[in-house]
This record gives sequence, C-alpha cells and structure tokens, in this order.
Amino acid sequence: MRVPAFPARAVPVRTVVVVGPHGVGKTTLGRLLAERLGCPFHPEVGERLAADPAWRDPGAAADAPQAAFDRRVFVEEFARDLAWEAAGGGLRVVETWHPGNLAYALRRSPAEAARWLAAVRERPAWAGVLPVVLTASPAVLARRQHEPGDPAFFAEVGRLAGALAVALAPAPAVFLDTGAAPPETLAALVCDLAGPASLAGSR
Repeated sequence: MRVPAFPARAVPVRTVVVVGPHGVGKTTLGRLLAERLGCPFHPEVGERLAADPAWRDPGAAADAPQAAFDRRVFVEEFARDLAWEAAGGGLRVVETWHPGNLAYALRRSPAEAARWLAAVRERPAWAGVLPVVLTASPAVLARRQHEPGDPAFFAEVGRLAGALAVALAPAPAVFLDTGAAPPETLAALVCDLAGPASLAGSR
C-alpha cells in the first residue's frame, strides 16, 4: 500500500477517480467513499452498457474488438461530465472514468482510443482530480472475475488505467491493495489522507 504526503492544493479535489482491474473492488470502495464524503457516486459507464444487448453481446469476451461499444462509452462519459458541470460540479466519486475507458479502448479498439485521447487530455478538470489506484493479487482477481475474458487482459487494463490516471492528474495518487484491509478501512484512509480542506464541498 503506497500513500503520498499530500501537499497543500491550489485547486480542491472535485473528482475522486477509482481505477484498477476488473474485480479489484472499485464499485465497493467508490460507494463507500461517496457515502463518507456525502457526494454522488458515478458508477462505471462501460459496465452498465455491457449489460445492454443493444451495445454488446452478453456472451462476448471483454478483450474482443468492439469499437462501437467503446465509442459509446466515451460519448456517455463526456455527457455525464457535462451534466455534472452544468449542475454545479461539486465533489463526486467516479468509477473507472476516462483513464479506465482509455485503457480498455487502447487494448481492444486502438483507433477509437486515438480518436478520443486529445479530448480526454484537454479536459479542464484534471487539476481537481484525485486518482485512487487499486490493486489485488492475481488469486483475488481470479476469484472475483464475473465477466468473460482473459484474466491477463483485465490485469493489463488495470495497470494501464492506473498509469493513465497518474499521468493525467497532477495530484499525487493513492495506491491501495484491496486485499490488505477491509474496504471500510481503505475508504477511511483515503478520506483522512486527502483531508476535508482538499475536498470541494465535503461534509
């Protein structure tokens, strides 16, 4: 478990983004963080779309090429960002978000990833983003996998999502092993590390 010493922030955190491989516990930790912070939780767009047969065959492996699906994920993620900003853009916790979406697309729809990369980089909100990068042992990830696909693909996407989040956000990231402590303990640790003064609109 790696945690940074947080410097004083010129820009308060407005988006806590939780990234990591499939099965690592992003949804569980994200919901707990949002509950502790008293803010909305935005779940993974791709997971919701993957359950819709209009966008993906339910039996299709996650690592299969699927440019139309990845394009739709980017469209809906940006639409949700715009709606959040129009509503005032307070504090939120987001699962996977642009780093994770890019990681998936880079591995299975590289042309689509290239098409959206500039738009993701140019988002003005990165200064207010706190990345929370989750890891777990291969045994834990294998036990939790519930989506068809090669475990190595999911592991690589998780590593790439973490690297992208760290590269895109200027704030120090928090790195957590979800097998090291209960999710409630990890959520409390993230909140304590960031501190209420660094979080926009936290209660």
